[in-house]
Amino acid sequence: MDSITRIKEFIKSNFPDWEKISFSEFQENIDFRDDLSELYKINHEEIILISYTNISITGTDRPKPQLRVFLDEYKKPFHFAKEHQLRYYLFSIFTKDDNMARGLNNFNPKEYIISIETNLDTEGSRRDLRSIYDYANEKLGKRKFLKCSRTNYKADINQASFIYIGTPSNPDKTTFENFINIFDSRPYQNSTNNVSKQMVNELKISSEYIKYTDIITAAKTKPFLLLAGISGTGKSRIVREFAFKSCPKYLQDKAGTTPGNYCMIEVKPNWHDSTELLGYYSRLGKGGYQFTKFVKFLVKAKMFPTVPFFVCLDEMNLAPVEQYFAEILSILETRKHPKNEETGEVDMTMVKTEPIIDTLYFRELSEIPHTRNAQTGELFSSNLTDREIYLKLFNIKTESDINEEVGKRTDLTTEGLTLPDNVVIIGTVNMDDTTHQFSRKVIDRAMTIEMNGGNLRNMFGGSKNLEYLSGEEQQKWQNAFARRYVTADEVLEAHSDVAAELVEKLPSQLEEINKALKGTPFEVSYRVLNELTIMVGVMLDEGKELDDAITQSVNNILLMKILPRIEGDAEMFALSREYKSKVDVPYDNRLEWLKELAPDIKEISSDITTSENDEAEELTEKDKGHQQIAKEKIQEMIDRLNNQELTRFWP
Repeated sequence: MDSITRIKEFIKSNFPDWEKISFSEFQENIDFRDDLSELYKINHEEIILISYTNISITGTDRPKPQLRVFLDEYKKPFHFAKEHQLRYYLFSIFTKDDNMARGLNNFNPKEYIISIETNLDTEGSRRDLRSIYDYANEKLGKRKFLKCSRTNYKADINQASFIYIGTPSNPDKTTFENFINIFDSRPYQNSTNNVSKQMVNELKISSEYIKYTDIITAAKTKPFLLLAGISGTGKSRIVREFAFKSCPKYLQDKAGTTPGNYCMIEVKPNWHDSTELLGYYSRLGKGGYQFTKFVKFLVKAKMFPTVPFFVCLDEMNLAPVEQYFAEILSILETRKHPKNEETGEVDMTMVKTEPIIDTLYFRELSEIPHTRNAQTGELFSSNLTDREIYLKLFNIKTESDINEEVGKRTDLTTEGLTLPDNVVIIGTVNMDDTTHQFSRKVIDRAMTIEMNGGNLRNMFGGSKNLEYLSGEEQQKWQNAFARRYVTADEVLEAHSDVAAELVEKLPSQLEEINKALKGTPFEVSYRVLNELTIMVGVMLDEGKELDDAITQSVNNILLMKILPRIEGDAEMFALSREYKSKVDVPYDNRLEWLKELAPDIKEISSDITTSENDEAEELTEKDKGHQQIAKEKIQEMIDRLNNQELTRFWP
């Protein structure tokens, strides 16, 4: 008996009062198989949609074969449920031979329905279930129900549940019935990945989201941003706003002035190495490692991994960034999703980097004063957990809001301090005679956003943005900054249905840009392609159409990664007659060519301006000035070149 038949018979036998409903009651024709999806009227009133799928087995020669479900068939019924606002369930059950479930020794998978609760708008064509079953094998025990979330199992599905149903000869309907009655499954509303369109309608803060779309998208692409512009445009204030909006109650200060997920670092002109930022080892006085505010803040961020933490490096270029920030610039490039030690599979729920602070200095915190080994003379030490080190660094006695599993880790004394994935580093930048210029190394590793001018009338009422929100609103802003991708390959895997188009279109876009920049030091390479692909993936997760996502992403990458690197005189941008003939273009100037290559985009994305929410449309009109267009910026650079014989991105 296959999975689909097993679940159908279980429902038919145990819930005879459930009335099967024809799809024709909603619409005449459907474009998906009605044998894999069924409508039921439960409790004599509500109609729900249930889809069934079999679990496939691959890699049967492995110690643990892969367990997979294929999702393409279920995207259309998912959209049907979404259109008619029905609860939607995707069920499967393991019905294969026992030897195909190798490694699942602690529970019988044939006695549990697995409910795959994921937003199919953002899914690829398949999902691996092996690690979810491994997690259940470890945690289920004798329980009849197990709810898995992204924070506690190693798989890239938003949520999943194991529901006990017993055997055909001895069924158990209670757990399944309670699950249906209690769990309001509308994954098209609850996905943590589907942010943009939902933000306008769900957050009820349309103005703020529209205004900051570029910054949020950039932060989800890479956690290091530069906010550049003239003094007084509110660059550092924006960072505080994000912290206020996403700060949970247990991290809020009583005065309401400084959220616990916010850290302001005032850069000084005399910073010429990383000691002011990362600390140093001292042998004076009590000696030991001198932990800085920045390092302590990173340790704090590790304790609350579901909350975004914001570091604001104010006036970042008052000192040479390449000197005091070199280690962090390098660490940013080491981010990766590690492999799970038990399964050998990539763990998409975690991001690791090379250590910023070595384990040695955290182990010193574990040493017990005045107690030495009689033979070696070394201080005895206790095995401090990450939570205990956090309490020591902040000189506090207890912290009840740290997740128990997180607090028990010993990463700091075994791996050192790595850059937490929930940290966003934002540098504010003024480009004038009092500051240092950025090298291409820094710009290559950052997402640059220019902030100049804006509607002065929008200042009024801005103080309300520096207030804490309700718990529900906080959660939505926390989800808005959740990152999913580190590499382009992860985007291709998550969006396998359009992977071939991405592989064809994205490199060709950058290759055309490189043709215009050939012979200059401004050509782009794999890092820009990687981040372009990630940005497209972020936008696809948000529900954008592929072409719109590519167009908007290329526009953003030009503004954030490519144009900030460009500067020079008329000779730098002149195209030789030979090169013009070779590539067959009519332009005399590289910037003119680059302007032609920049995408044509609407001022505000159509998926926002066509919102049914009248208030959102009104706010959108007010905030139109916040969206930048690459073509306009390039024209500004061309005008500067014509007037001054020199040009650059910065004013």
